[in-house]
Amino acid sequence: MMHDRSVTPGQAEHPAPCAHHGGALRMCLVGPPTVTDFEDPEVAESEAIRLIAEHAPIGVLSLAAVLEQHGVAPQIVDLNRLYYAYLRAPGEAEAKQDFCSYVAEELDKLTFDVLGFSSICSSYPLTIRIARDMKQRRPDVPIIFGGPQASVVDVPTMEAYPFVDFVVRGEAEETLPALIKAIAAGASPAGIQGVTYREGDRLVRAPNAQIIADLDAIPLPAFHLYPELKDCHYVPLELGRGCPFACTFCSTNDFFRRKFRLKSPEKVIEQMRQVRDVYGITTFDLIHDMFTVDRKRVIAFCEAVIATGETFYWNCSARTDCIDDDMIATMARAGCKAIFFGIETGSARLQKIVKKNIDLNEATARIVATDRNQITTAVSLITGFPDETMEDLRDTVHFFADSLRFDFAEPQLHILAPLAETPLESHFRSQLVFDDILSDMSHQGWRQDPVDREMIQQHLDIFPNFYSIPTPALDRAYLRELRDFLLNGSARFRWLLVALHQDSRDVTKSFEAFRDWYATHPDKGPRPGLQESRYYASITFRDDFFEFVRDVYAPRFARTPRVLHSIMDYERALIAETPLPADTAIDGHDVSDITLVPKLVDGVVLTECAADYQRIIRCLRRKGDLRRIPRKPATIATRQHADKRLDVVLLSPLSAQLLKLCDGERDISEIATRLVPARRSMADIPTDKVCMFGLEVLRQQGLIALHRESAISASQACAS
Repeated sequence: MMHDRSVTPGQAEHPAPCAHHGGALRMCLVGPPTVTDFEDPEVAESEAIRLIAEHAPIGVLSLAAVLEQHGVAPQIVDLNRLYYAYLRAPGEAEAKQDFCSYVAEELDKLTFDVLGFSSICSSYPLTIRIARDMKQRRPDVPIIFGGPQASVVDVPTMEAYPFVDFVVRGEAEETLPALIKAIAAGASPAGIQGVTYREGDRLVRAPNAQIIADLDAIPLPAFHLYPELKDCHYVPLELGRGCPFACTFCSTNDFFRRKFRLKSPEKVIEQMRQVRDVYGITTFDLIHDMFTVDRKRVIAFCEAVIATGETFYWNCSARTDCIDDDMIATMARAGCKAIFFGIETGSARLQKIVKKNIDLNEATARIVATDRNQITTAVSLITGFPDETMEDLRDTVHFFADSLRFDFAEPQLHILAPLAETPLESHFRSQLVFDDILSDMSHQGWRQDPVDREMIQQHLDIFPNFYSIPTPALDRAYLRELRDFLLNGSARFRWLLVALHQDSRDVTKSFEAFRDWYATHPDKGPRPGLQESRYYASITFRDDFFEFVRDVYAPRFARTPRVLHSIMDYERALIAETPLPADTAIDGHDVSDITLVPKLVDGVVLTECAADYQRIIRCLRRKGDLRRIPRKPATIATRQHADKRLDVVLLSPLSAQLLKLCDGERDISEIATRLVPARRSMADIPTDKVCMFGLEVLRQQGLIALHRESAISASQACAS
């Protein structure tokens, strides 16, 4: 397909030969950024955002390995890592240069003959701006774009931005080396499939390249070019490509096409071993949107991993209708620790409209199975579909809230983004609006750079994902705020959210009541407005919501106020404590030594509840009748470990009384004199023996440590 356009002044008909000085041609590959919208250093440094950034740029690393096989000398620049260096650079934020200029300066320090940028939708404006800056600095260096976003908006990108010399579309393992060879020779890329390029005053879009049929032939990504790998918790490895399904909102088919392919178990295990042996990492993110489509091959992979007798941990993605309970159990035995389930909507009606066609009861059963096998499950849901009604939204919110009942389920809620060239975007392109209610589906942050905004508003055809499809039946501002409420609420008070959902039969009612309450309290400040993401991510939201539940919801609306108070007491007590910096070892003193001083282990929290907390949680898990929970005061001990794992112990009256006396000052003999046995059966047993028995139980539970009084005094003196 030919596209006429005027020639940019000084533009050559064909690229000149690269002037590299002997040896291999040098190419710099720039990985796409995913965290650059989080301009607040404290936010960008948060654990969740850092995990996003720690994902090694697998796309450019894979291409680098292929280029090495073809005699090209690649180097890797990871813009996520560069962004953290930018944030940590000295100087006030207001006085700093913008990140785009910072990147260009860093790239300008490097030596290369060709510059390549991988692209994703959320940071595509930034990628384009960096490329423009680099073209001004190095006008003779060819610039190549690739990756998912550039592949589908290649023609409008090159029409709007003449400094982009080539776009490599789709799978690039064969296309890119051929293009580099042509560039090095100063030849036209004519005849190379999968390339969009300039031919005089025209754009030429060559036919699509053939898919890579033999994925085993692709070498291990060039991790040796990525020294930061040593800091990563896990390593991404490609498991396969291609999705045979046709969801209307998904862009996977545009890039990898519908031909389902998997690497052989032998190749994947070989690469896992290589990474383990060289880098000491045994946890992998196995990348394939639809790993479990072919059951036999999944089982073959799992059995091959099990047969090695070696320990590997891995994550993957799956459809809930392409997996079963037996397969999940086998995957768990083979080291599977996490699965991403794209449920998309909790509405059976919308499932058909968007062509996802998942049976929601079956999806719930798969979540139950992953929870039973202790596999962490991302339950991904989307709202903001053009045909979505309030009833559809409630169905999705209910699915979200019900997923919270499972310890290993982590529900997500995203606002729909109209991804370029998807059926949904193509159908509604003429109706797209720029309403500042951005999707978070691609890690977009809290604000848009003003320069980016101008680019986006000028070129809808290049940046449609920053626009919105109208939702006639729903207020999009409401959707955004509800999303922020649910995501932050589930992170800060998970079981309270579940209890509110069960108590009200619709957690959106609790959300709306909270919004109304907030609006009538001018002391709380103005409505969050466009900044509600910041508000709901703050501790202020948590404290405000607890106040609302205590003073308004529980006394006025709740059917089971006693349950809500018990859960809220537990949540409040838990967050009041600082988590353990590391697991605290329990010393081996003999509890029979009455001169020892018992003290709560760091991180142990005591909570007084109006009802049996553990019984409440069991009731919530099975959707039982909360009104049948009896009023029975109970004390709970919670211990939080460094890995955020929680031990929750329902204390007997004796244990509760003992723990309250273990203040780090009283020795065992003094505690025994203050102990009042709660049970008649203990009335005839000497209190010192009851005390020693109870303390030994608490020590074995990891709730107390025993110290010499002199050691306690010394540590207290040092602290003071």
